[in-house]
Amino acid sequence: MDLQPGRQDRTTYPIQDDVRLEVYWRNDRAGYGPAASVYAYNQEVLRLDCFGEAKKHGGKGHCHINLKQTRARQWMYPPGTVRDHIEHAIHDLTHNLRFCLTTNTDERIQQIEIDRETLQPIAQEVEAKMLAFADKLDL
Repeated sequence: MDLQPGRQDRTTYPIQDDVRLEVYWRNDRAGYGPAASVYAYNQEVLRLDCFGEAKKHGGKGHCHINLKQTRARQWMYPPGTVRDHIEHAIHDLTHNLRFCLTTNTDERIQQIEIDRETLQPIAQEVEAKMLAFADKLDL
């Protein structure tokens, strides 16, 4: 049973011990379009929702950091297309993930060091997957 309905065609990329990235597309009341989540010790520390300007339903493009402690509040992306938001999301993944980890209240998560050489090819695969979802969904 999927504990997060609305997440379709999920692919999981292990980044390192206790850290994984999931890429999928969403179709729920929150939005419609490509998305990705980073989990550390099974806690969602970064979610990237690339919804563009919400032409179908749900919210506009945004991200979340440390969802448990921020109660999933949104950090909005600038107005733009789904492809613009994917570009922004990949930048957040490759440049701002460390901030998400160090500001988490779980001391184990604060201590995680992500190897950039491991993350970079995963980020490229995630970007390609998200762009393919955008094409599939005609966004």
